[in-house]
Amino acid sequence: MNEFSIGEAAKRSGLAASAIRYYESVGVVPKPARSNGRRVYDERWMKWLALVILAQEGGFSIKETKQIVQQFNKTKSAPSKRWKKAAQAKLNELELQRRRIDQMRQILEMSMQCRCPSIEDCADFAVRRLEERAPEK
Repeated sequence: MNEFSIGEAAKRSGLAASAIRYYESVGVVPKPARSNGRRVYDERWMKWLALVILAQEGGFSIKETKQIVQQFNKTKSAPSKRWKKAAQAKLNELELQRRRIDQMRQILEMSMQCRCPSIEDCADFAVRRLEERAPEK
């Protein structure tokens, strides 16, 4: 089997060697074999790293990525089912973020049209907006 150094793993993955060591230390990738005290990587290990990178690019946090990766060894259900469940949860989270961003954009665009002569007038507008949002009593 083809083995290579952490420098080569970093080059192949586009990550810094320190990022690879960090991923190892937090358990999102398995510890590599060692030869003469040095880390030795192989193609199988690189596949694990590729999964971690994919999860990170999909917006998963380190903690979420670790949970996903650790499940590969702990359950017998198909990896595709676990990925789908995690992906759906992340998509739901992104939808909430999208709605929040849309609201923020609306407020900022509205503020760009502000013609209030004083901060008090702006505050009055903000109070009216809060009152509109408040539930009926």
